[in-house]
Amino acid sequence: MKRKVFTASITAVLLALGLSTSTVANADNLEGNSSQILAKIDSGESKGNDSATIDSQKKSSINKSDYLWKNPKIIRLNKTTTLYKDANLTKVAIKAKSGSHYLISSLTKNSDGIPVLKTRSGFIIAKKNLIKKIKGYQNPKAYHQVHYTQVKPYGKVGYNLYRGYEGIKTWKVMHRMGTWYGTNYYNQATYNAVKNFQRNHYLPVTGNVDLKTWQKMGFSKSSWYGIDSYIAPLQAQAWQGRSAHIEAMIKQAYKYMGKPWLAGCSSSPNYGVDCSGLVMQSLYAGGISPIPTSSIGHAHPGNEWNSRNLWADKHLKRVPYSQRRRGDLVFYYQPGTRTIWHIAIYLGNNRVIESWPPCVMVQPIVNGQRNVIAGIKRPFI
Repeated sequence: MKRKVFTASITAVLLALGLSTSTVANADNLEGNSSQILAKIDSGESKGNDSATIDSQKKSSINKSDYLWKNPKIIRLNKTTTLYKDANLTKVAIKAKSGSHYLISSLTKNSDGIPVLKTRSGFIIAKKNLIKKIKGYQNPKAYHQVHYTQVKPYGKVGYNLYRGYEGIKTWKVMHRMGTWYGTNYYNQATYNAVKNFQRNHYLPVTGNVDLKTWQKMGFSKSSWYGIDSYIAPLQAQAWQGRSAHIEAMIKQAYKYMGKPWLAGCSSSPNYGVDCSGLVMQSLYAGGISPIPTSSIGHAHPGNEWNSRNLWADKHLKRVPYSQRRRGDLVFYYQPGTRTIWHIAIYLGNNRVIESWPPCVMVQPIVNGQRNVIAGIKRPFI
């Protein structure tokens, strides 16, 4: 009788603890005293459904108001915090200092149901006392949006060269073929020279330059793709303001100082550029990609005058000349016409940085050659 009373008491305790009915049944069938029963439970026979119950209780104990449950995009650390290599926060990646900023690529939950943020440096728990959501610098929606990560090439990387093409690859081919006389344009003379070259080197005789012809001319495969794909590195961070993005743009423009003016060119500072080619690479450094106008397309027939495309771009804000500010774009008419033929970057104090024959230089906003200003556009608002 005493055993039954004892067992009933233990059963009630086990049920109160929330253990499974199977565990309770096992305890009810045990022979012996309370220590045997408790030892049996401690030995692991209370696992199974019980572990799921414990996990459920563990997750339900999370105070949801302590965490962020949507991707904040940009955060600042409130205190020195550990970042981890995995979402379960088991392997330390780095110790990040208070005040550090991070872009968040995604929000996920770890095995405990806790929200975790993924950064390029590692994972961090999305706890509000550790982090603060930050609003990044951005243009109004009607205008080109500021990229928070590296701008990507727009257009085909590794395009072939045909008559009418410009760009750095054309410039290299013309020099190699001996047809360069100051005009960067894949002309008939270049076409004929390429055909002769291909014939002499047992290549398909097309007059056009593909990768095989390019390499046979002594150029590398990497340059075939690298010239096209070059995009100026992003030099301003999402959490920085308008001024930082403008300075990033201007800093990139200065990297081309003294480089030759070359029609239809917009690649790395190792080469020359024309006026709109300089502007596009500078915009990339500040985080703006003015598509469909692009550095790749600039070398294709019909796109030499990308200054006209940028002038027509409704996603670049027009501002009065009297309100011009550092970082604005200055557009010029060809004298005696209403045709856009030049673009420059305004530096302030009535000075611009521009690419104009013979090279990239800093000049007064108005001079003898470029004295008819069409208007001002503001890429960073």
